[in-house]
Amino acid sequence: MKKTAISFTPFDNRNDNGQPSIGPSTQKSIVPTNNVHTIQDILNGSPYKTPGSGGDWGVGENSQPGSYKPEGADYKRQERDMSIINNMLRDRPSAHEIWRVKVPGGSKDFMSFNTAQEYTTKLKDKGIRSTYVTRVAQVDNKTKVVAASVEKTFMIESIHIGKGVKETGAAFCVAPTYFITCAHVINNYDKNNISNDTSRTGDVFVNIHFGETTKRATVVDMDLQLDISLLQCDIDVDPFILDITPIVGQDVLSIGSPHGYENNVSSGIVGSLDRKVYDYKGAPNYMFADMSIFPGNSGGPVVDEMNGKVVGMVTLIVSSIGGFGLNACLPSKYIQEFCSRTIKL
Repeated sequence: MKKTAISFTPFDNRNDNGQPSIGPSTQKSIVPTNNVHTIQDILNGSPYKTPGSGGDWGVGENSQPGSYKPEGADYKRQERDMSIINNMLRDRPSAHEIWRVKVPGGSKDFMSFNTAQEYTTKLKDKGIRSTYVTRVAQVDNKTKVVAASVEKTFMIESIHIGKGVKETGAAFCVAPTYFITCAHVINNYDKNNISNDTSRTGDVFVNIHFGETTKRATVVDMDLQLDISLLQCDIDVDPFILDITPIVGQDVLSIGSPHGYENNVSSGIVGSLDRKVYDYKGAPNYMFADMSIFPGNSGGPVVDEMNGKVVGMVTLIVSSIGGFGLNACLPSKYIQEFCSRTIKL
């Protein structure tokens, strides 16, 4: 069955409603799971009572008997559904409050408003009245990671002079003045007909959005098989650290510029590892991440929410209908190997 794999790069051509269209799809042999049910079904306890589900013969094309689905398949579905629900309901670390009491010559911090008030009362009893209580804004670890990651991620534009086409995506810093993005953001190409001839980048201008200005970037290296490109640009930011050991269920976030909206953050989990999407020689194994990904996220980092390290790069959507699907990300081990050709991380 022929399915499609779609990149996240929007193009200048627009539909009848004036909205930017998604990049052209590429025919791939991807077999999706078409029996997805909703969270409400799970909560109602009825996602497994679908026609032809486990323990019976499924319905094939033209309503003819299809393949047999054993009860074990439904058991695995229930097991995965429960893991999803448990992940959604589990307690998340929250920020602690700090209440600061200003006193002559300094201040004293307390973990609650009541204890701070008790302290001010004692001070007043001693005749010290020049005090007040204020809540100190506490930032949890995830918020700190997001803030630091946004500073290292940028929206980029590539302009094809010959084609008259502008493409947008994201890039992130991996070493001083060096940035990683997807090759298809720099130079759109057909992944069914891969060639590592990068001479076509000669008529492409790459700009990186830096605050209110843009800076010209130089293409240093490109690998079409991995769909990765290394850029150099005169922007002074701290680089990300790469983590080459992601695990399934890991909480991650991604930063990109969907539909041209710069540095939008989405969060989710690592869904699976070592997934084969393409069959050509040298094709990487991808990491699937369950998060909101849209056109313009290509080249964005996939960041561990706990330590801020990059575990992958957003690359493509595997879909049967051409919109939403499985978010395939290039694992950091490939990024590290690619960068080692040119720079030292």
